[in-house]
Amino acid sequence: MAITKERKRELLAQYVEMLQGAKGLIVSEYRGLTMAQLNEFRSRLRESNARLTVTKNTLFKLALQEVGMAVPETLLKGPVAVTIAYDDLAAAIKTVLEYAGTNEVLVVKGGIIGNSVVAADQLDAISKLPPLEVLRAQLLGTITMPMSQFVGLLEEPGRQVVAVIQAATGGLINVLAAYSQKEAA
Repeated sequence: MAITKERKRELLAQYVEMLQGAKGLIVSEYRGLTMAQLNEFRSRLRESNARLTVTKNTLFKLALQEVGMAVPETLLKGPVAVTIAYDDLAAAIKTVLEYAGTNEVLVVKGGIIGNSVVAADQLDAISKLPPLEVLRAQLLGTITMPMSQFVGLLEEPGRQVVAVIQAATGGLINVLAAYSQKEAA
């Protein structure tokens, strides 16, 4: 059944609105999933602030162009469902891959991250990345580690001098204490 031009404009506007602020997309073939399975899948995705939508491919391609994202001709063929991740892209990808692993009907075709088209196997690698906060902390640790090692190197000669002085004064104090005990006796 053909849809009217007005309905096409509405769908295009909806797609553009959905894509605003998206961190990335996961494209899956959903042929054979029941409505109950789709609803279960959607509820799992909501937990990671992601949204699943079944698209009209031609209109969705236009929406991707409008928001400046890559337009993967090969991924948007046939009946596809697009998962749109708004916060943690890795968590959304992980949810999609886990659901596809337990449901053979759902086939992950690939994804879109900004202006790049990503293959399904690359999505698996992305899903194994730690959260963004952890990555930032690791990067900061990597950057600051050489500096702290350098500061330690600079402080080391001073520590050695202090240790020598303490050893020398400790020995001197012991000699003076022993001498004063002899004099007192």
